[in-house]
Amino acid sequence: MTFSSVDLGGISEVVRKLSHAIDFGQDLPANLFVGEGYFFWLFERPLLDFEELFSGLISRSVTCYGGEVFVKFSGKQLLAESCFVFDGVKPEKDMPSIRAGFEDFWGGAVGYPVVIFNRYFDWIAYESAHEEFGVVAVRRAGLNPEFVEYLDLNFISKEVVVDLAGGTSAESAAAKVFLESYFAK
Repeated sequence: MTFSSVDLGGISEVVRKLSHAIDFGQDLPANLFVGEGYFFWLFERPLLDFEELFSGLISRSVTCYGGEVFVKFSGKQLLAESCFVFDGVKPEKDMPSIRAGFEDFWGGAVGYPVVIFNRYFDWIAYESAHEEFGVVAVRRAGLNPEFVEYLDLNFISKEVVVDLAGGTSAESAAAKVFLESYFAK
């Protein structure tokens, strides 16, 4: 298997490091990323339901940045079995197992928010139970053109958010709020 659970000591360290990048006191649609220097993309949640997209994100991250990809459930809560690490070797083979656990949040043991990120925090994806969109933030300092190309082809770019925000549907209203929070600068 190419994914495994992170022990509680490892989860504590992950949460400590994530807290330097995410304000866990905020929730979407507010911009919860700490500091400046990010590029953003949106995605329809839940990301783990889109197996090809999720496994592609893992593969592309490992190719572009090296290191593993983590999935942390329940935000900053230090819960056993709330964090998993993928080494990126054939992630599509892991998808049935991770998706089966995700369907009922491992028997209700974990929940939202779900945070997905690479080992070096070059990029972080955040999804909340309260919004239809999740956000991928990529540090400007860690920008990799091949990774950006993957995001542009598979995630919702600023240009698409602007187009969505021009409508009158509920999705348009959500896009307007995300546009203000993440793309106004």
